[in-house]
Amino acid sequence: MDFRWWDEAHATLWRIAESAELLAVRNIARRAAREKLAPLLDQAHLSHTWTEEKAHVLRTLDAQGMTGILASAHNGLTLRLALTVWELSSVDAGVATCSLSGSLAQMPIRDFGTEPQRDRYLGRIELRHGALCLTEPLPGAGSDAISLSGRMYLAGGDADGEALLEIHKRGRFISHMDFAEFVVAAVEGDGKGVCGSGLVILEPGDAGEFERGVPVRKLGHRFASTTDPVFRLRVQASRIVGGYTMEEGVIVPRFSHRALLEPALRRMRALLGLMTAAKALSTVQEWFASTEQKSQEAEFRLEMADLWATGEAAASLGFLAARHSDKLYEAEHPSSADAKLAALFSPAAKLFSSSRIPKCLQQVAARDELGAQDANDLHSRLVDAQIEDMYMGPAALQRRLVSAAMTDTHFLAEFQKWTGEIDALAARVPRAGMRSLAEGMRLWQWTLEQLRQQVDARGVRLFCDARQGVTFAMAEALCRLLAARSLALDVLEMDRNPQGSEFAALFGDLSTLSAGRAAAQASQTCADLFGGYGERFPISAAARGAFERQRASLCASLQGTMDARERIAEFLRAAPARKY
Repeated sequence: MDFRWWDEAHATLWRIAESAELLAVRNIARRAAREKLAPLLDQAHLSHTWTEEKAHVLRTLDAQGMTGILASAHNGLTLRLALTVWELSSVDAGVATCSLSGSLAQMPIRDFGTEPQRDRYLGRIELRHGALCLTEPLPGAGSDAISLSGRMYLAGGDADGEALLEIHKRGRFISHMDFAEFVVAAVEGDGKGVCGSGLVILEPGDAGEFERGVPVRKLGHRFASTTDPVFRLRVQASRIVGGYTMEEGVIVPRFSHRALLEPALRRMRALLGLMTAAKALSTVQEWFASTEQKSQEAEFRLEMADLWATGEAAASLGFLAARHSDKLYEAEHPSSADAKLAALFSPAAKLFSSSRIPKCLQQVAARDELGAQDANDLHSRLVDAQIEDMYMGPAALQRRLVSAAMTDTHFLAEFQKWTGEIDALAARVPRAGMRSLAEGMRLWQWTLEQLRQQVDARGVRLFCDARQGVTFAMAEALCRLLAARSLALDVLEMDRNPQGSEFAALFGDLSTLSAGRAAAQASQTCADLFGGYGERFPISAAARGAFERQRASLCASLQGTMDARERIAEFLRAAPARKY
């Protein structure tokens, strides 16, 4: 089946249609994934250990430039990585993870490293693959670690007078360790010879123990390398990423490990959200491409319509987060407002993908309307999505990041502005989803303000960090609204593009379905929280009346949502017979 319509639509939606360079990045990754890597994966024997077959896949990634994007990208790094990860994830998520061995550990060096560090570890073929060792054994922590059990000690000096460090670090569930040529490890100073935390670069040839670790047994991401490494090494203090200062004989890293990691983790959360989103759209694409008898079960096609709309919304939010990360990096003097938005969109993209897409995949799988091979592929995608949820911190961490960012004064002002813009568009664009999206956004913000004002008889606030049943629920509702908004704006971009006119009605329906689902969920969440604590946090009759009027307006705005869902389902039924 000719999928040019699909590719052209997504090129417009994701704002890459006008960039020959970005289209080339996507096309190179697609050819490598489908023509070179897919045949190797079909022949490979799956094992939790690192095998020669997996090493062959890695060498193919190297040869195709899939592990050298950071070194070759002068700007737009996140978007280039996003397009590559998207195409590789559509074939295998473990392979997509391996491709990041040339980017993740290198990012802190690129962003903050000294000139000698950049010269040595960026763009060198013999140091192509790196591993970022952050997560530690329980009860240590992961990407949100405030303190670390890994330690660095002052260990005298070398013959040239350079200070030496003794590094002790144990890692847990660390990617790329089987083949990494260097490691960037997060460690804490002992408080005597070294104060503060930082990242230190380690190499296998350093004095001491560089133990790559026992392979982790896992059901998904089988082509990725994951081990629990151990390091007891002595290295020069010049290996501290970003350098250090000496204060009264004590080494103080210029940057904490959290400051060094913040831009890298922000980019990676957007990428992981897209990695999971790719599973939804690749499942829909396989439905179109399959030569098997299609299911005639109407309910199954409706579930597929939900999966498609969710995947499109997740992709739109993920690519929006990628563009914001690049905009922040490329700005000569980035504003704090841009930084806060970038810090919100990335965890929101990951949270939306990891919380919604597995559920949609499960609903499709539960219908038992797929062939045996398609069912096996769907099961593998579900397992992979669960593993991706744990990378860069699980869903609870993403909820915490979003719930902290969404109460920022600037963001709330910006969100109100967005609501007004969607309102204005709803008056001009004859699409039901615009009105429901605006109503959902308005109700969410009004309810958030009410919840933040509520206190009980003792003065205890309803909306606080300790009551995650409130903050996390509002964070998830916000992520759905942000994803629906991203898709709506992307579809408007398609409306303005003459080449997108033949797809506009279909993708308009997908946007309408996504917006309706987001608004309905926001309505339910707001009702649960606004009225659900009435005995301890009573609300006035005036506030209750205002809430009921807004909710009634939202319910009325949902008109047409299910019609859009039916049209998408009908498109799925008739698509194999269409000519594009």
